[in-house]
Amino acid sequence: MEFADIVARRRSVRQFEPGVTLDDATLHTLFERVVQSPSSFNVQHWQFVVVREAARKAELRKLSYGQAQVEQCAAAVFVCGNLDAHADAARIYADADEEMRGKYVPMIEGVYRDQPVLQREEAIRSGALAAMTLMYAAQDLGWDSGPMIGFDAAKVSAYLALPVHVVPVMLVVLGRAAAPSGPRGYRRPLSEVVHLESFGGASPA
Repeated sequence: MEFADIVARRRSVRQFEPGVTLDDATLHTLFERVVQSPSSFNVQHWQFVVVREAARKAELRKLSYGQAQVEQCAAAVFVCGNLDAHADAARIYADADEEMRGKYVPMIEGVYRDQPVLQREEAIRSGALAAMTLMYAAQDLGWDSGPMIGFDAAKVSAYLALPVHVVPVMLVVLGRAAAPSGPRGYRRPLSEVVHLESFGGASPA
């Protein structure tokens, strides 16, 4: 599928066909693409918890303010961010040449050490980038998706047994849409959102 078609067809789905399953092989293909997403210093902050069991999705629905799509979907993917991802810098750069390794490993440690706000910001940024890749990759494979932040983060973290250094970024539900998507909602014109050279500058023609 052409990328322009993927972008045009993707919708945020809220109602899914019940009883649809998403197998391990498809998930493997999907996440092989997702982990190609960019991240700061390539430390790859993302972690993913995929929930497919019906009973567990039903429990997660309760923790997501009763939203039906969490239970209806084929898979509920909690995209998470690792606050300590920078600690793996030496392993991530182990195959780099000595000059690059000598430059970036101490730089990464210096940038993130004792910087909890930055650690969280980077985890959220990288998780959000991966979530968007997940939705586009799913669309390319013929699966519908919907991004969600409507859940109790503390209770979800406890239910999924997330370690303290891993925080939920968003939930992406995957499945088959119960009905065809309608026309895309209003999008602001480029003249309102794209500014050349400075804010308020002309927009591209």
